[in-house]
Amino acid sequence: MLGGNAQYACIALISIFQYTWSLSVPARESTASLSSKTFPRTWVPIASTYELDPDRPTPVEFLGQKYAAYQDNAGTWVVVDDVCPHRLAPLSEGRVDRASGNLQCSYHGWEFNSTGNCVRVPQLTAEAESVAISSKRSCATTYPTQVEKNILWIWPWEEDVLSVIGRPGAHPEEMMKGFPDDPPTYTRDLPYGWATLVENLIDPSHVPFAHHGLQGKRTDAIPINMTIPNEKGEEGFSFEWEDRTMGMMRKGNGGFRAPFIVHYNGIFRTEARRPFRLSAICIPTKPGWSRGIILTWRTNSTADTDNGEEEGNVEVKKKRKKNSLMAKVFASLPMWLIHQLSNRFLDSDLAFLHFQEQARERRPDYYMPAQADRCITALRKWNDKYVSRDVSHPLPPPLPRSVMFDRWSQHTSHCKHCQAGLQRLKKIRRSTYVVMALSVLGLQYNLARVSTLLCLGVLRLIHKVENSFRYGEFKHYENH
Repeated sequence: MLGGNAQYACIALISIFQYTWSLSVPARESTASLSSKTFPRTWVPIASTYELDPDRPTPVEFLGQKYAAYQDNAGTWVVVDDVCPHRLAPLSEGRVDRASGNLQCSYHGWEFNSTGNCVRVPQLTAEAESVAISSKRSCATTYPTQVEKNILWIWPWEEDVLSVIGRPGAHPEEMMKGFPDDPPTYTRDLPYGWATLVENLIDPSHVPFAHHGLQGKRTDAIPINMTIPNEKGEEGFSFEWEDRTMGMMRKGNGGFRAPFIVHYNGIFRTEARRPFRLSAICIPTKPGWSRGIILTWRTNSTADTDNGEEEGNVEVKKKRKKNSLMAKVFASLPMWLIHQLSNRFLDSDLAFLHFQEQARERRPDYYMPAQADRCITALRKWNDKYVSRDVSHPLPPPLPRSVMFDRWSQHTSHCKHCQAGLQRLKKIRRSTYVVMALSVLGLQYNLARVSTLLCLGVLRLIHKVENSFRYGEFKHYENH
């Protein structure tokens, strides 16, 4: 019988050969810039397949490197360097030709298969094309990929993927252990860095103030009981905490599954013992920017029975309580509307996190006298040991609020659910105009007048909702 690590190594070795990957000479060149950065060598989450449009080569980013992600005709997710080897146009501006299954550059029509090999150069004769595509210089660089619980992961490093075969914590299966198998997600690119994002998520004490009226209220604030974090080396740390939110006491455990995941698993200490769970993926995209992916826990979702924490914690209950009325209403909402509510939530602490990061350049030391700050101290210690400064520096200049709260580029443009929501609103608007035009023809009747007024109200509401897909803002001095 194999030991735990040996058994895991065998499973990982077998599964590696199921991944789609190509490590050509261009790939080695493109990963060179990553090799100079000190950052844990693990599989890297870059996007949620729950939100990606499979027909679009969607731009994604990690540590300043740009990629494009799409799904090939076999259903496999492909990640390629976002640059055509011909004239360096971004492949994310291209298209997926479903007839051939190839990724086509929209500048000159060069086509690449799912392994990155160039298979068509329209500007050449058949004989000349055969010579050209046999050159490695014609290849687009692709990377090893896998999907774990709706999250797309890649191996972007110069080191061989087999180098982590004996490290379970470097693999998606271990990092996502205990999470729902098919979770809805919400993704947003945020105008502050990865360290700031992680720091914010492991700090429950900011919730009553930063998210007043959205999750709890200012009067919820109390001294937080938090244990000294249990450090686990490169794989992060765990902790236990107790606080109050929405007028209810809650307690539980949490952790930083380094370098990407922050999670909480707790209960509200009410008579019903309602569970509280939060799982977030934090991705360093470039200095001054990060990507957050929030996993939604459905009340009746099926998750691993092991919650991923140390032995001795409360086991997951076998019997699940029926959804509350509020949970049922929330579950019935279209996903694009849930994403708009999520946008509002992240808007509420967006500005001061952006400016806090800028201020830290001038004054790097914090004053942290409370137990609630223990995880921040642990994170900064971990960050100093395992991450180099060039991961988060140099910072770009402070952004205007119009850029900080640009929901279109940060979320809507790369979310298939919100794109579908916009299309649905356009259809409703067209139908409303038709009804209003017919109503105007019969304004001598009271019913037609009422119908016209209702149509005007609907059009105004549609305009407001459509704007919410593009622009956000949050002013705490107006949030009473």
